[in-house]
Amino acid sequence: MLMQEYYFQCKAMDTLIEIAGTGKIDLFEWEKEIENWFEQFENICSRFRPNSELSLLNNQSIDTIIQIEPTLYQIIKKANDFAVQTDFYFNPFLGKALKAYGYKETFNEFKDKNDVEIEPYQYEGYIKEPIEFLPVMNGVIKKGDYEIDLGGIAKGWSVDKVASIVKELGLENGIVNAGGDIFVWGEEERTIGVQHPSSELSDKDIIQFKMRNGGIATSNTLYRSWNVGGKRVHHILNGKEGIPSESDIVQATAFSSNTAEADVVAKILCMHNFKEAIPWLTKHFPHAGCIVVKNDGQVAISQSVKKYVTRIVM
Repeated sequence: MLMQEYYFQCKAMDTLIEIAGTGKIDLFEWEKEIENWFEQFENICSRFRPNSELSLLNNQSIDTIIQIEPTLYQIIKKANDFAVQTDFYFNPFLGKALKAYGYKETFNEFKDKNDVEIEPYQYEGYIKEPIEFLPVMNGVIKKGDYEIDLGGIAKGWSVDKVASIVKELGLENGIVNAGGDIFVWGEEERTIGVQHPSSELSDKDIIQFKMRNGGIATSNTLYRSWNVGGKRVHHILNGKEGIPSESDIVQATAFSSNTAEADVVAKILCMHNFKEAIPWLTKHFPHAGCIVVKNDGQVAISQSVKKYVTRIVM
């Protein structure tokens, strides 16, 4: 079979999924399977679906052995590993806090509400060992009265997984893009653009670059934000404090060998001040790279992006 161009898109996880590349195999017959994979993934990991595997787990009692779906086990284990590695700046155990701030449904379902009421909520600090893992049976034991939210890692994890699936099917020089969580691979240079952080200018890129391999993710405190009691809040919670982070960074783009890690790193960068972000990255994730945007328009680029970017084009 001759090498042919391939492009596919679908809606999932409240965003547009795009898959493209070249290959010597007919992937079109797999399109429905890919859509079904994302649908099943949401049925496992979405806290917005009351009967998802994650929602069922969140409703379970503490100090009880709970056998969970294998994919959910893998993602929660990965999320917990990142929580420990980042000293709980990244904290997937803040589902109740997000609900208290009004984030109870998908962002597209409530983003146009004029004002959201905050519910009474007292954050008592993070638990150093919030969950016990029982790998032989894909089991867990919750060690606190919390709810898990995988919004900080699930999309990146799914991009990595789908990329591995289509690569095994024969897709070369490929890209998987889930609303800005991106994984690219192959010999072909791809032009990637980073959107302007302001929603009014989101049709413009602040920078474009060429890259062949790696994961990219962008976090922004301006777009996914809403009014609570007359105050603007956003979805990136400081894992140590349980409240929306306060920083002069309005957007961070992270580069890593996988998109799940880039997803996590981008969010943590938004918790740091502009001058602190790149030094923090260099210390804790020296292999990763970043582009951070300050609220006054300043842009900083870490030297380490050279590991992933072949050239910056604007």
